[in-house]
Amino acid sequence: MKPHESAASRPMVQAQGVHKRYGHLEVLKGIDLEVAAGEVVCLIGPSGSGKSTFLRCINHLETIQAGAIRVDGALIGCRAHNGRLYELPESEVCRQRADIGMVFQRFNLFPHMTALQNIVEAPMRVRGQTAAQARARALELLERVGLSAKAHAYPGQLSGGQQQRIAIARALAMQPKLMLFDEPTSALDPELVDEVLAVMRQLAGEGMTMIVVTHEIGFARDVGHRVAFMDGGVIVEQGPPQDILVQPRHERTRTFLARVIGARQEQESGGA
Repeated sequence: MKPHESAASRPMVQAQGVHKRYGHLEVLKGIDLEVAAGEVVCLIGPSGSGKSTFLRCINHLETIQAGAIRVDGALIGCRAHNGRLYELPESEVCRQRADIGMVFQRFNLFPHMTALQNIVEAPMRVRGQTAAQARARALELLERVGLSAKAHAYPGQLSGGQQQRIAIARALAMQPKLMLFDEPTSALDPELVDEVLAVMRQLAGEGMTMIVVTHEIGFARDVGHRVAFMDGGVIVEQGPPQDILVQPRHERTRTFLARVIGARQEQESGGA
């Protein structure tokens, strides 16, 4: 960040030349992406294109081999000194992650804890909130995601859609600056998808900065401010949803969208 750059003008997320390898396999091949505060960016693309890996790099669940990622102006996972980058201790990385909420494909709830307990755990341990503070906030969030009646239910007693809404509430309990969603509806039965997307639409409407890896093209079209199509570890093209989803410039994008939309139509006609 430049010294004169204000918090209002800098991107909430800035990825520059991000490379990620697993051995000889290069998964990310120089990703450049900026996301403004309050913006919703949807990442679409085929499986194996690097979307989820990139998301995990943003909160340093994966270590990058080259490039840099900043969230709200701060380097993630490393510090700069004398022109070089040095890995941060895990304790400092954990403090950075506290500002970045992440919702996974699988809900990752603690099965031995109730919905309420799942939500209050991190605010008390990481943010230092009192039990009363964390509980009051958790109850507000349960109401917000439409599950106030399930506060004392265990994950095994909840549907997949309900578990995912609890996972969203758990992430929001940390009062993050940024929310990352890694295909949050992909593990759900089709009839449960809409209840999760409704919560995400509400968040977007309230101005939450969001990066969403998704195959839900309707959500990307209606809620996304920008859509980025990834394939082969690169961003092939990005722009407003009406451009990328209706009139994509690249053949790779057109082929992918035709396949996804065709599969959705077949699914819907099969269920009719």
